[in-house]
Amino acid sequence: MQKRTRARPRGLPERPQRLAVVYRAVDDLKLNPANPRIHGKRQIQQIARSIETFGFNVPVLIDEDGNVIAGHGRVLACRLSGIDQVPCICLSHLTKEQAAAYLIADNRLTENSAWDDRLLGEQLKALSDADLDFSLEVTGFEVGEIDLLIEGL
Repeated sequence: MQKRTRARPRGLPERPQRLAVVYRAVDDLKLNPANPRIHGKRQIQQIARSIETFGFNVPVLIDEDGNVIAGHGRVLACRLSGIDQVPCICLSHLTKEQAAAYLIADNRLTENSAWDDRLLGEQLKALSDADLDFSLEVTGFEVGEIDLLIEGL
């Protein structure tokens, strides 16, 4: 039986790109004015609370000129919170068109999944029973939603 190989997507290097996290000044990062994803004040505040609670755990993706490809909301949250340095990964291997498409894909692909309400309720119940030093609302769910998910168990 012959082994089938998957064709390498056009434009990608033969060897995988090694990614490096570098810290950049928030003020040096340029938000993309053509970013179709809207970040409202409430969501930016939620992201800021998440960063304050858990730390900055997902680097901002940028191009070689400091243009943000993914992480606009995180950059806005840092500006709101007064955080002046953020971890970044430069995606220099992407063409301008690939970067534009990735900006869309990064946001859209997460929307193509669903919650398992039972497992989510179980996780939230376990967290609500724990002695936390933070509010469960830092998960992005409001108290009423959390209560309904737990009651649904």
